[in-house]
Amino acid sequence: MIAGLFRTVAALRSAKALHPRGAVVEGTLVRSGLRRATGVPWIDEPGVDEVLVRFSRGGGLPEPLPDVHGIALRTTSPDGDPWDLLLATTLGRRVPWPRRRVEGVLHSSIAAFAAPCGPLLVGARSHEGGYLLAVAAPRGPWRVFAALHLDRDPARAPDRTLTFEPVLHAVPGLAIPPWWQRVREPGYAGSREGRRRSAGR
Repeated sequence: MIAGLFRTVAALRSAKALHPRGAVVEGTLVRSGLRRATGVPWIDEPGVDEVLVRFSRGGGLPEPLPDVHGIALRTTSPDGDPWDLLLATTLGRRVPWPRRRVEGVLHSSIAAFAAPCGPLLVGARSHEGGYLLAVAAPRGPWRVFAALHLDRDPARAPDRTLTFEPVLHAVPGLAIPPWWQRVREPGYAGSREGRRRSAGR
């Protein structure tokens, strides 16, 4: 049912079922790491990553209507494999929520990852033209581990044909819980099939 719905919407739009249009910006993620480790090396250890970031509106609604805003971030492993992370504006930490503006608004992973330290949320907030990335236990305080610096203003950036796959390209140590995979993967699969069908018309 989920796959069929996403397939139909993607075919009608000739684009992704959700977040159909956006802006892709290159950036640099400066990881400061954490003193109290999570068991996820990418979060715990300092480093610098060149990243691609896609900013989008989940329903594809035109401004100034409120929409669920998304941040899709892609970095790569030392071997060149993609690691994808998706965040969305929320009410609290767990409920996707439409917003008119994103300045100072929390973007959250919504579902907690199964990390070595236990359930772990990833979040981001705008900061000085970029974003601060942080992690938290579902009821714990946010702890900043990285600063995202963007190469250009997303409002002036074009979109690109990119497909982010947070289930297939998960950051090592940030395991997506099985129940969340069961919810998300049919939607992603249906959206991919719908776009293929649309392209074949």
